[in-house]
Amino acid sequence: QHRNPFKLLCFYSQTPSASSIGRPTGDMVPVGPSPFGSPAWHRLRVLHQHLDHQPPPSSAAARGLGSPSATSSTPSLGRALAPEYNFVVVGAGSAGCVLAARLSEDPTVSVLLLEAGGSNQSFAVRSPFLTCPTLQNSERDWAFRSEPQAEQKDRVSHWPRGKTLGGSSSINYMLYVRGDPRNFDFWAQELGCEGWAFKDVLPFFKKSEDYLGSSTSCSEGPDSHHGKGGCLKVTHMKDGQFATKDICQKIVESCQAAGMSKNDDYNGPTQEGASLPQITVNEAVRCDAASAFLFQRGALQRPNLTVATGQMVTRVIFQGTAAIGVAFRPDSKTVPPKPEQIVRARREVILSAGAVCTPWLLQLSGVGRAEHLTEHKIPVVADLPGVGQNLQDHLFYSMSVDMKPGCSSGFVPSKPLHLARALMEYSLLGKGIASFPYIGAMSFSRSGLTPEHHGNDLQLHVVPFAYKDPKLLEKNMGIKPEDMPDPSETPDEGLLILPTLLLPRSSGSISLRSADPGDYPVIQPSYLTDPVDMAIMMEGYRLVERVVASPPLAEICAGIHPDSMIPHARGSDEYVKEHIRKGSVTVYHPAGTAKMGCSLDPMAVVDTSLRVRGLSGLRVADASIMPKVISGNTNAPSIMIGERAAHMIKTSWGMKL
Repeated sequence: QHRNPFKLLCFYSQTPSASSIGRPTGDMVPVGPSPFGSPAWHRLRVLHQHLDHQPPPSSAAARGLGSPSATSSTPSLGRALAPEYNFVVVGAGSAGCVLAARLSEDPTVSVLLLEAGGSNQSFAVRSPFLTCPTLQNSERDWAFRSEPQAEQKDRVSHWPRGKTLGGSSSINYMLYVRGDPRNFDFWAQELGCEGWAFKDVLPFFKKSEDYLGSSTSCSEGPDSHHGKGGCLKVTHMKDGQFATKDICQKIVESCQAAGMSKNDDYNGPTQEGASLPQITVNEAVRCDAASAFLFQRGALQRPNLTVATGQMVTRVIFQGTAAIGVAFRPDSKTVPPKPEQIVRARREVILSAGAVCTPWLLQLSGVGRAEHLTEHKIPVVADLPGVGQNLQDHLFYSMSVDMKPGCSSGFVPSKPLHLARALMEYSLLGKGIASFPYIGAMSFSRSGLTPEHHGNDLQLHVVPFAYKDPKLLEKNMGIKPEDMPDPSETPDEGLLILPTLLLPRSSGSISLRSADPGDYPVIQPSYLTDPVDMAIMMEGYRLVERVVASPPLAEICAGIHPDSMIPHARGSDEYVKEHIRKGSVTVYHPAGTAKMGCSLDPMAVVDTSLRVRGLSGLRVADASIMPKVISGNTNAPSIMIGERAAHMIKTSWGMKL
């Protein structure tokens, strides 16, 4: 029935095993060995069990490649929830997992980690190649939608956010990018975030990291920019073997020929340049925040840490202006909803629910712009007009590059034999193209349209093969079929290069649709409303033109594939603008909606210690605190924020560091 082996694998990777059918959708966190280092025979065995629709052995789930749906609504480790804890962390995402793990290192305190989603211990999550076809719009995705965007032909953007242990680190594309050092210096020097300069945050990047790549900047000693022995496994694609590595290296060389520098370590002292990416993948397995910080080091075996999944927090409980706990209920579709439970926090509540859910939850709790809360009949606890404002997101669009006759990128996903070979190579040997994320090369540069000291404002993401499945593009990105190039006109062989806007001047908001926690918030990104953003994205198009026309790519590529559906002269400014309007989509990096700032900033939501202004016992630690989104993918800085927050909290309470 499924002749395409890729679709066959994707179908079974989301099919419940026999042992899980009929169970609730909440999850009890399995406890066992790290998912890293699974031997090849085990990887193949689990793949075969999925294809045969058989339940995997218990060791499969423990290693992180087991059934995606073997679930239970019992809190982790089988413990019943206590009525109160020292610390309650809301959201088991990139920052929340770090916080729970670090705070529970002190055996004298109790920690509760609440997560609306379920387990992430499945083959679909662990396998780098299955991210795109299986995880978005699945049970592990909140599947938010934006409001129609006027500057994008009134399109509604799909906004995937991780709803599972590990949060978006469990459904992302596994790129490890810290940001431009100038981003953090800008925060500290001009945006009132004293103590958040690059020199201040670098130790926390290093603390979380176990760098396994061969970059020369990873030398031991105080001058190293990388960490050894941390929880998060980071590798370098230049050290791997995969079918498209040769063309990825050619892309880097063409970037050099087009005027960029080569920079094997964009997480070193300077970010600018082109390289193969650093990734959170180890031995062909995704390293997400939950696997790294909860599973790998045995945090889940601590008696003072409880992780409850399938539990949606609906509001923070206040006594006056002091946060004293949270209300939550099982995340289910039952009507009417199941009754709320309340758990108290003796010391602090920490919101790590992400740049969408954190401002949503704050507003549901009475923290936000007073007029907006009153409109929804929510009692005002704190009038903070910055809650939900300052929404920033990265934006990119796809440029298809055709190969010359007789030339190949090395991998064609539309050919079943190519897919079968890639999946078997991954299953048997733990290597090959299926063992890596989709992005095979990257570059960071400046358009010249933003101040230099702000950092790089352009990034190129390169997918080293053609990707032209209209149904998948519509499902994942919300691009309408009428806005896509005719797939029959698109060659099987090719590349995708995605120019990316890194420092948007346009900003939007997250606001309440109603006072009902079951109603998703209003997401208004306001993409491209500032004309400078369009100008930067157009410069990205021109940059790709120069890269493709430079050797060695010029020797094997026929050029940028034309879109015959755009009614303007190919390559003209109007053509490029139309291409951007109808094809630009989120890069999944929302930030800034509970921004950090000084007391003089009326729109700041948290101070530089991440405490919510005007309230006690409440902090925020996730990408929402960024005053300005960084130049790059946001998973690594979110993990850093979790590390920094844990250190601050421990210090303020005199806990063991």
